[in-house]
Amino acid sequence: MARKPRTAFPATPDTAPTEAAADRSARRAPMFVKGAASLDKAQQSAAAEARMYRMLPVALIDPSPIRDRIDVTENLDTLKRSLAEEGQQIPILVRPKGDGERFEIVTGRRRLQAMKEIGRDQIQAFVRRMSDEEAFVAQGVENNARLETSFIERARTILSALETGFTQVQVEKFLGVDQTMISRMKSIYSGIGEELVLAIGPARGVGRRKWERLQKLIGESGKAPDALAREVPALPESTERFDAMLELMERRAPRPPAPARARAAKPNALGRGLTAARKARTLTLKAGADAPDGLLDFLEERLPGLLEEYDKTRS
Repeated sequence: MARKPRTAFPATPDTAPTEAAADRSARRAPMFVKGAASLDKAQQSAAAEARMYRMLPVALIDPSPIRDRIDVTENLDTLKRSLAEEGQQIPILVRPKGDGERFEIVTGRRRLQAMKEIGRDQIQAFVRRMSDEEAFVAQGVENNARLETSFIERARTILSALETGFTQVQVEKFLGVDQTMISRMKSIYSGIGEELVLAIGPARGVGRRKWERLQKLIGESGKAPDALAREVPALPESTERFDAMLELMERRAPRPPAPARARAAKPNALGRGLTAARKARTLTLKAGADAPDGLLDFLEERLPGLLEEYDKTRS
């Protein structure tokens, strides 16, 4: 199935460029590009509601079931400093869970994490009722409007969405990734395993082929991915950890045995200047310069008789 054309998501109020200026990691056009219509519908529905934010205890806000970011604390210092010095300018977006006593984060997870780390127990939040599909799309919008998502984070999002109950058709519709690639990304992530991926990190800039190679080497090694997670080199950068782990697995990969050299035929002198050389299923007779004339003709004429004698001994 051919990949569908990519178009950008519309921006949402949650991605307005005030605190986003402090969170300056957004540089790349979105990878997940579908679902704009669903998002527009969600925004129109939300516009009919009261748009006043509420102050919510951070302890009442639960994570999204869609696991995408591998490290929500990545490059968080600038955002923490901005929130500490200037205060929160943009509310996060949450949706009520069950009876409304607890909430689920939809967008603004980095702000929520930053507020926790600077010791704030309250956070400004828009509370909106949203369907699973609307929340899924809005979460994808935030990811692409801000920090560039890596290949393995996109694979993690896809696997998480499927585990949550979305179908591959829905994932294709909302994220703009064709089903062939969805199956491949799911296979790669499952083969490497959550624990090993978390130990390596997002590894920004590392593409599908390298992750696929790592998955293949893990399968050939026979070792459990969670055991390999404890062997990831302790390097500061995620990409460095990936490269070091891939190199480690390449060194451990079994090498195919070198092709066996054919044994040289050792001539056997038969007398009368005649030698025989045996190699596998080949017997070569060679008449030297001192061999009588007609010796090879004599032997050739008697070959049928030798075969008959052979058959008699076999019977």
